[in-house]
Amino acid sequence: MKLVDLRPRLGILTDEVSTHMDAALAWIANKGLARVELRTVDGKNVMEVPLDQLEELAAQISRLGLTVSCLASPVFKCALSPSRQVAAGDTFGQAEEGVEAHFAKLDQAFRLAKVLGTNRIRIFSFWREDNPEDYFDEIVRHLKRAAERAAQAGMLLLLENEPACNGGFAAEVAAYARAVDSAGLKVLWDPGNEAYGGREAFPAGYGHVRDVLAHVHLKDAVHINGQGVCVPIGQGNVDYVQQLQALRRDGYEGDFTMEPHVVPEGGTAADGVELSLQGLEQIAIAMRTHEAPLAARRQDTLQVQVYEERGQMGRAAGDMVADQMRRLLSEQREVRIVFAAAPSQNELLHTLTEADGIDWSRVTAFHMDEYIGLAPDAPQRFSRYLRDRLFDIVQPGRVHYIGAENAALIEAECLRYAELLCEAPLDIVCFGIGENGHLAFNDPPVADFHDPMLVKPVALDEACRRQQVNDGCFATFADVPTHALTLTIPALLSARYMYGAVPGLRKRAALEQTLYGPIASACPASALRTHECCILFADAEASSSSSPIDELDSAGNVHTTQMEEEVL
Repeated sequence: MKLVDLRPRLGILTDEVSTHMDAALAWIANKGLARVELRTVDGKNVMEVPLDQLEELAAQISRLGLTVSCLASPVFKCALSPSRQVAAGDTFGQAEEGVEAHFAKLDQAFRLAKVLGTNRIRIFSFWREDNPEDYFDEIVRHLKRAAERAAQAGMLLLLENEPACNGGFAAEVAAYARAVDSAGLKVLWDPGNEAYGGREAFPAGYGHVRDVLAHVHLKDAVHINGQGVCVPIGQGNVDYVQQLQALRRDGYEGDFTMEPHVVPEGGTAADGVELSLQGLEQIAIAMRTHEAPLAARRQDTLQVQVYEERGQMGRAAGDMVADQMRRLLSEQREVRIVFAAAPSQNELLHTLTEADGIDWSRVTAFHMDEYIGLAPDAPQRFSRYLRDRLFDIVQPGRVHYIGAENAALIEAECLRYAELLCEAPLDIVCFGIGENGHLAFNDPPVADFHDPMLVKPVALDEACRRQQVNDGCFATFADVPTHALTLTIPALLSARYMYGAVPGLRKRAALEQTLYGPIASACPASALRTHECCILFADAEASSSSSPIDELDSAGNVHTTQMEEEVL
C-alpha cells in the first residue's frame, strides 16, 4: 500500500489543522486529502452553528473537492446522573447538560449531518463512572434508544472509544455495540485512544472491535508514568503497520480520519499534522515492503514467506527486490540482475515498474533461459515477455538477451552469454520454481549442482513442457519447443541475493519437495536451501496443507509444528 492508495479515504478533523475554517480547508485541499470531519467551526462547537451558515460551509467544502465523512458531535459526552462524581474530558466548547438535552442534540445532529451530506455521526458513552460495569444496562438502554432514532432517520451512529467515557476502551465499546445490536450503531475505532489509556491497541484492542467497527480515527500515543501523551502517528505505541494490514485483510472499506492532537514545540497544529502525514507515508512504505505474511520460516538457509493471496506475495517480493536494488545502487556503480520470465513473475515485475528511487540506467539486466529455435518475434520468447512487462517500461542501462533462434550457433551463444555473466559478479537473481521443481530450465534430468558451465543447452522434460501449456504460453503440447538454453544451477546460485515468487496450487508439490525433500537434482530448486541470502515468497495455495509451513486454523493463523518460528 502507498499513501496515495489511502488518500481517497483519508481525512482529518478540521480543527486539528486550524481553528479557522477557511485556513484549515485550504490546507487540507492542498495536501490532497479527500475527507473532513467537523467538530468545531471557527472556534464554535459544530452543534451550535446555524443551519444557514452550515449550508454555506457545505458548499465551500464541495467546491474544494472535499466531502464530509462524519459529523464529530459531542453527543453523550455528559454524565448519566448529575448526582455522581464522574470523569470528564474535552468538550470543545460544549456546556455540561443532562441526558435528555443530549437526545435533543442528537436530533439536531441528524439535521446538521443531512446538510453536510453525511449520514455518520460520532457519539460517546457518557462520562466515565467509577465502575462503568454497574451502569451497563442503563447505558445500553440509552444507546438503543439513540440507535433506533438513527435508523429511522437513515443515520449511522459511531460510538468512539474515549478513555474519559464509559466506553473508554475497545472491549467496552464493542460490548455496548453488540448489546445494542442495531444497524443504527457501530464502533468508531481509535487505536490512539487505546494507547493513550495505557492499553494495547493492536492486536488486543482491535480484536474486540474488528467485527463491529465502521469508522477509524488515526492518532498515536505513549503512556508514561500513568499519563497518556499524544505523539505524531508512527512514533507511539500503536503498531500501525500491522493494524492497517489487518483492516485491509479484514475487508474494511470505510474512511480514516486523522486526529493527531500534536502541536510541536515552537510550531503550529498544522505542523503537527504534517508530522503525522509523514509518519503515515513511512507506514505505507513499510506496509508495501513488509506485507504481513501468514508465516515466515527458515528451512536450512532458505527463508520462506507465505502470503494469503498471490497479489500480496508478488508485491512483497517486488518490494524486497526494489529495496535491495536501491541499497546496492547507493553503494556501487551498477547492479547486475537476472530475471525469470514466467506468469508466476507478473506481480513481482509489475511492482518493480512502479518502484520509486531506482536509477535503472545503472542496471544491467539478464534473463535466465530461452527456447531454442523460436522466431525472433515469437510471442512466447522470454526476451519478449521481459521486454513487454519490464524492460521497455523501466529502460535498464544494459539488457543482455539470449540469442537462441539459430540452433547451429548455440555453442557460441553459450560462450558469449557466459562471458557477459563473468564481466562482474551477479547481484540479484529473481526466480520461479517449475511444477517439476526446476530452476530456469534446469529440469531434474539435466540439473547439475556442480555444473562446470554457466550457460548450456538442455532438452526439456515432459513435465516442463506441459507446464508451458498449463501457463497458457502454448496452445498444445506439440507446440512447445523441445530444447532451450539455460543458466545453470551454479550460475544462478552465484548471485549475492536471490528472491523467488512461487504462486498457485500447481506449484504445491514442487514447493514441498523444495523445502522438505532431500537437497538433490531430483528437485533442482532444493539447491536454494544452500544459498546464504535467498528468500522465497509463496502464496497460501502453493504452500502445502500437510507441511508445517501452512497449518492454518479457522481464523487464518499459521501454527508451526516442525520448524522454529521467526517473529517478524
